[in-house]
Amino acid sequence: MSEVLNQEAAAKGGFFAVDSRIWPKVCELGMNEPVAYLVQARGTGRDNRTTTWSVDSIERYTGISRHRAAAAVKRIQDAGLTRLLRGGTKPKYELVSFSELPGADPRATLSCHEEMAVDRVQRGLALSRNHRDQARRAANKGWLIEREGEFAIAPAPEIKPDLIWLPNELVDGAAGETPPLELVRQTQHAMTLRLFIDMYHAQNLREDGGVSRRFMWKKYARIKVGERAQLIVWGFASSGEWVNWESRLTAPHRREKLTDEEIAAGKNPAVDFFRRTAQLSDISLIEWVPHLVESAEESGEIIHPLCMGGSESIEDRLGRAAHEAGRALVTEGQYEWAIENGIHQLVPVPRHISNVQMIGIARLRYRPHTRMTAAWWADLNANAEKHLARYAEIAARQNTRIAL
Repeated sequence: MSEVLNQEAAAKGGFFAVDSRIWPKVCELGMNEPVAYLVQARGTGRDNRTTTWSVDSIERYTGISRHRAAAAVKRIQDAGLTRLLRGGTKPKYELVSFSELPGADPRATLSCHEEMAVDRVQRGLALSRNHRDQARRAANKGWLIEREGEFAIAPAPEIKPDLIWLPNELVDGAAGETPPLELVRQTQHAMTLRLFIDMYHAQNLREDGGVSRRFMWKKYARIKVGERAQLIVWGFASSGEWVNWESRLTAPHRREKLTDEEIAAGKNPAVDFFRRTAQLSDISLIEWVPHLVESAEESGEIIHPLCMGGSESIEDRLGRAAHEAGRALVTEGQYEWAIENGIHQLVPVPRHISNVQMIGIARLRYRPHTRMTAAWWADLNANAEKHLARYAEIAARQNTRIAL
């Protein structure tokens, strides 16, 4: 296990990356292969390409046996997604970049006649009238350049990496916990693992508070409970999980055909997607965080998160403070009515924010320690303190009036 021990101090609390377009191809190979690939990717250096992590590392960090780990590493290599740079007892591998894969070139495919014209240009041969017509078509597709009736080979388009940044803790685990990668492996659902990693690509903490609500979200029914001066007290009750299929994150999980039993049970094409998000939630790898937003539209900015847990986290404190401020503004009868109607979250909102809504946003529990994550955390705390002070002032002012 020296391959691991020699790098144990490296990048603790750091992160690694896989290409978002390579990742689905790895997942198509089975369950052990994407697990092995992530372990190997965890062992890459600054280039996110070369790694000496192999069978020993896979055996150490996951429950995959040695012979199955070796088979998985070999299958990934045979699929052309990694290449062996050095064999022997201390092998070294390279993760193949997307630009190297067959079919990665974004240019339209050439016909056989267009290919012939391109070949003649490449070899410096004369072009007949027909060849020139085919060369012009190839130029329109970006394979040739035409200048003053002469043709030259066009440079290949640059295909940049599209990286998913992942925290090292996904493989290593944290504080003695079972590593998240191993938890997902134990579900034996490769598509759950694919979704889990893809969610990191869809998460933007600073802009969206988690995974963008353009892809997936939880809805809340909004009910007016009371009002006082320029404030309306809104109550919110959960009304289910929703998904937008027009995204690279969700589309692979759409069930095109349901069984008769599933149809009879009222299931819909999201049955697999919801099952997979539930699995990730059950093993505490994602959490649903309610957020107060200006509106349910994409243009509506997040006002602040709004949790109702019992912890002293900034988000739980916000939820409790908003609820207590709302409760102070309604009568006892209005509060009892709200509880009877399944409303357990009250929020006083300025009257002019007329389209206010609460939306549940999925957030990954383990986050890469990047500058963007640090900026989100700083913004969250600064914004939360401002709203905590406002809710405390509302509750104190109303309680003072009651006392008088």
